[in-house]
Amino acid sequence: MTMTAAPGMDATVPLRSYSANERAILNLLRVGGPTPSAELARLTGLSAQSASVITRGLEAEGLVRRGDPVKGRVGKPSTPIGLDPDGAFSVGLRLGRRQSDLVLMDFIGQVRGQITTRHAYPTPARTLEFVAQGLARFAETLTPAQRGRIAGLGVGMPYDLWDWLDLVGAPEAEMLAWKSFDPEAALSARTGLPVYVGNDSSLACYGEHLFGAAAGISDFGYIYLGAFVGGGVMMDNRLYAGPGGNAGAIASIPVPRRDGKVVQLLEVASVYELERRIDLREAGAAKRLLGGAGWDGFEDIRDLWLGEVAEYIAYGTVSLVAILDVPVVVIDGSVPEALRALLVAQVRARIAGMDTRGIVLPEVVAGRLGTTACALGAAYQPIVARYLVE
Repeated sequence: MTMTAAPGMDATVPLRSYSANERAILNLLRVGGPTPSAELARLTGLSAQSASVITRGLEAEGLVRRGDPVKGRVGKPSTPIGLDPDGAFSVGLRLGRRQSDLVLMDFIGQVRGQITTRHAYPTPARTLEFVAQGLARFAETLTPAQRGRIAGLGVGMPYDLWDWLDLVGAPEAEMLAWKSFDPEAALSARTGLPVYVGNDSSLACYGEHLFGAAAGISDFGYIYLGAFVGGGVMMDNRLYAGPGGNAGAIASIPVPRRDGKVVQLLEVASVYELERRIDLREAGAAKRLLGGAGWDGFEDIRDLWLGEVAEYIAYGTVSLVAILDVPVVVIDGSVPEALRALLVAQVRARIAGMDTRGIVLPEVVAGRLGTTACALGAAYQPIVARYLVE
C-alpha cells in the first residue's frame, strides 16, 4: 500500500507490517542506543543468525545503520547497530487553547523543526491551514528521500474542546464547530498522512516521560498548568488512560475553594484566570505581558495567583497520590521556567502542611519541556505505531 503525499512532500515509502521481532530489536535500539547484533540476539532470545538477518533487513530499509567496529577485546571486533536518525520522521501537533505547536521529529526523537502560532482561540479551519503550511515549511528542510519517510501526524488536543472555549471568549458558532469536526479524518484528508489523535495532557505526560524530567521514571503523575490545568498518569512505563480514556483527569479533581465551595480543579488552576485578573486592571494587558519571557509587570497579581494555584494543585497532587500511590509527581506548564520552579516549591510547602496520614508523599519535581511536551509526545505516536513495541 502506498500513501498519498502530504503538501510539499514526495510520495511516502510503501507501508508494511513489522514483525514482533523486528519491533523488539528497534525498541531495544531506541532505549539502549547502538548495540552489537550478538547482544541484540541475547536480549531478544533470538538466534545469532535470526538477529543478523533482521538487522541486515532493517539496514537495507534504511532504518538502522552500523557504527565503527569496536576493537581491543578478545575475538572478532563487534559492530554496534543503531537507529538511523533519517530512517523515519513524524510530525506532532499540540492544539492549545491559546497556542499551537507543530514539530518535526526524526527516528531517534530529535526535533528537526518547530513552528508555533498564538491565537485567541483555535478553530478547525485555522488548524488545518496551520498544519498544511507547517508541513510545507518542514518539507523545505528535508531531502526528497527524507520527505518520503514521514510516518504520520500525531495530534494532542483537549477532549470536548467546545465545552471550554466559551471561557476564553470564543463565539458560540466557532466553539460548536469543534463538536462536528473529526480531526483524524480532516487532517488525514488534508495531509495524506496517517493521523493519531490523543488527549493533549496525556500526550504531554508521554512526552515528558520520553524526553523530559521523567525520563527513566516508570511510575509518576503529571500535572500541566496551561490555559487550564490537565494531567496524565504513567504506570509501568506505559501511559495509563483507563477503560474510558480519562485516567489522570487531574482537571476534574474536586478541591475546596477559598469560599468553601467545592469545585473542579479546572476552575481554579488556570493561566486563563491570571489573564482575566490582569485585564480587569488594564484591558488588553494580559496578551502583552504573558507573551514575554518572565511575565513581568503586574507582579502583585501574578504572585497572588501563583500562590493560590499552588494551594489547589497541592490538593490535586495529594488526591492523585492517595489513589494511585505514584512515587513522583511532575509539574509543568506554559509558564516561564523561573515561575515553574517557584510553583513547584510552593506546592511542596503546601503539601508539607496538609494532613497526609496514610499517604506516602511523592517527590514533586518540575517538568522541563513546557508547551513542547505535548507536541513531542504526539509526534512519537506515529513512530511507535509503525515501528516500535507499544
